Amino acid sequence: MIDKTADAYEQIGGYLRMPDIVLRDSLGTLAIHILTARKGFENMTYQDALYELREIIVELHKEYQHGRYGEN
Repeated sequence: MIDKTADAYEQIGGYLRMPDIVLRDSLGTLAIHILTARKGFENMTYQDALYELREIIVELHKEYQHGRYGEN
């Protein structure tokens, strides 16, 4: 009988594997939502919005790397 825990995926060998969720694919969408939620977004110039969006994406990538691999 297989123990019904989070380790059950590993107990039965190659039949089932815990899915590896890839959040990196969603970081761009998340960055846009963060940017548009900021105060003053509607008054930003196009260049300012692009700069802020880039900064948000860089920060999200850093946090992703840190959380996933323990790197900065």
